[in-house]
Amino acid sequence: MEHIFELNTYWLIGLAFVAFSAGYIDAVAGGGGMLNLPALLFAGVPPVSALAVNKVSGIAGTSLAVIKYALNKQIHWRTVAYAAIPCLLASYIGGRIALYASASVLAWAIIICIPIALVIVLTDKPVKQETSLDPSPIKTIATVAPIGFYDGILGPGTGTYMAIAIRKVLKFDYLLATATIKPLNLFTNIGAGIAFLMAGKVIWSIAIPMILASMAGGWLGSHSAIKGGDKFIRRLLIVVLVVMLLANIFKMIND
Repeated sequence: MEHIFELNTYWLIGLAFVAFSAGYIDAVAGGGGMLNLPALLFAGVPPVSALAVNKVSGIAGTSLAVIKYALNKQIHWRTVAYAAIPCLLASYIGGRIALYASASVLAWAIIICIPIALVIVLTDKPVKQETSLDPSPIKTIATVAPIGFYDGILGPGTGTYMAIAIRKVLKFDYLLATATIKPLNLFTNIGAGIAFLMAGKVIWSIAIPMILASMAGGWLGSHSAIKGGDKFIRRLLIVVLVVMLLANIFKMIND
């Protein structure tokens, strides 16, 4: 481990609360990283270690969300089978590049992507869910693998972007799209997490309480999504995107 870094109990409790909230939001609409990363950086955690802790926390929360959605038979497993390995490889490559990438370039990329996603959600019209969905492997991979790369190189909003992309391109309803991207999001987190683990960037004294809190948030969030359905998910997607946009603009202005 390159960084020996410790936080007091109050910081750890605060970060655990943030991780719970992030796990909840991530399970419903994605974008949990937009809470975890700023909180970790504000606490003084070195940037690359903050990315690493965010990843292992995301793996835990997403794992519980996957279990909850699977138990309720909400996941389209064929789509997952097509895209899982491509997403894993794409995120691993992104994670390796993140160790060297320019922060300013990534910041501008986020600013450009968020309004596009927000317009898609706001102008999206309800569609009748088809009884038999069978997207082609190539179409599925082309839809989600680039977002897997983004998850590795930075991460915040990955679940949001995947859900919107699957909803728009593959014509899933929001609940099915949200549930289906959770295993894929788990693979992208694992891919990037491996890169950070191999580089020794995870600070476990901070990661462990955030992992436990994220697991609780992921379980509760997926339960809320299943109960609330498409309208609840769409509303939270809009909130997440607006907050992401404002937070990133504020950050750029103050950097």
